[in-house]
Formats: sequence, structure tokens, C-alpha cells
Amino acid sequence: MKKHILFPVDLQPTKYHLSDYANLLSHLDSKRFSAFFLKDFTKSAKGKVAGINEQDKASLQNLLSDEAKTLDLDINFINSQSNSSGLMNQSKFADLAVISPITHDNMSQLIQSFPDHFFEDIGCPIFLTEDLVNSYEEILVLFDYDQSGLVALKSFLTIFGNVSKEKKVTIITVSPDDAPEIHLEKYLVSYLQKVFDNVGIVPFSNKNLADQLVTYAEKLSKPLLVMGRAAINLLKNNQLATKLADHHMSVFYSNH
Repeated sequence: MKKHILFPVDLQPTKYHLSDYANLLSHLDSKRFSAFFLKDFTKSAKGKVAGINEQDKASLQNLLSDEAKTLDLDINFINSQSNSSGLMNQSKFADLAVISPITHDNMSQLIQSFPDHFFEDIGCPIFLTEDLVNSYEEILVLFDYDQSGLVALKSFLTIFGNVSKEKKVTIITVSPDDAPEIHLEKYLVSYLQKVFDNVGIVPFSNKNLADQLVTYAEKLSKPLLVMGRAAINLLKNNQLATKLADHHMSVFYSNH
């Protein structure tokens, strides 16, 4: 079955090249893309993405469609009748939403640029990155005993596991509350050691977890944070979210 990938095309319209998305996912034998314009789903008074007129929108759509034909890729465009239900419904059947480029300016306005509750309600995992060509050099997995974190990890392994085996992986853990959580943590470490060549573990306290995570990640080179719904609060914190962009971090998360 084809992996279904969603992505917005008007964060920086002049910098979109479908080949970058194709290369990012070149290891997937079968995939299809659904592109969307944020302005189709966001109220103009709220949205921070620069407006794109209908002529430029049609031109960009034609360019991407032509590029898809050249690359022999399957692409369609999601349109809206002034509501986001079409986009959100498709997300429930998609495998991943890729949001790029994440820059300092984009990140500081990210929540305002998307439809209301987009990041909370989207039905598939989200991959946010500054650079589609060289997205991440090592991986941080936040293990906070929330099921959504395990869903994110399994989704990440399904899509990027085979091409990330040689990456360094660090599991960020919080203090377990009881014996079952301790056993789950041990199982996770054992499981990831069978997938990756280099797996470490770093304990954090529960207090100010997002701050600790970003502070730790700042010291690394192009880290990818794999998280559950804890990512929502991180993205809503303007100071922390901007640090993500400034230090070239990527985020792969699920809120389910």
C-alpha cells in the first residue's frame, strides 16, 4: 500500500521542490503526496502566512504537478470550502504530514499559521524540519510513559527506521512511578538496541520537561526529537519553539 504524505506549500512558496520530498522518502517503494495551501483552511484575519493570490497559487500548483509527472510521482491538491474538515479527514488516513521549512520566523508564527487546533487534532504523525535534504544527524526519543510517544516512535520506525539505523539514539526517560513502567522502559531500551547500532539513555526529572529537553538538544548537531503529545506544549511555547528552529532541530510527533 502506498504511504500517504501530506504537506503545505505556502510557508515559503518559492522554495518548494517536490524532488526534495521525493528524496527524503526515496527509501519508500510506494508513496503518494497530497499538497495543500494553508490559506485555504485558515481565516485570513488569523493566518500569518503571506497571502498568495489565485494566479500565483495556480502557477505553483501547475509547477508541482509538472514536476510530479517528471518524477513519476502521485500528487493531488486538497481544496477547501472555507473549513478544514477536508484536510483533517484526509489526515486520519494519511501516514505522515511533513512541514518544512521550519525557520526562526516560521516557527515563531507556526501555531497562528495553521487552522485552529491543527496540531492537536491532525490524524497522522507530523514531521517538522528545517532541511528536507539533511534533516537530522541523531535522534532523541522522549519516553514519558504516554502512549502517544510510543505511537510516534513506531510511526517513525515504519517510515524512517531503515535509513536511520546508523544514527545515534538517546532515550530521554523520566522517573518511572511503578514496577510496570520500569519493565516497559527496559523493554524499550532492549527493543531499540535491536534496531539501532548506538543507543544510550539519559534520565530527566518530570519538572520542566520540555525546557530540559530543548536545553539538552541545543548541545547536539541537528537532532530529531521523537515525541508524543508533549510536543504540542513545546510548539505552543514561543521561546522553546523558536529555539528549535535556531538550533536546527527537527520534531517527529504523534498526539494519538
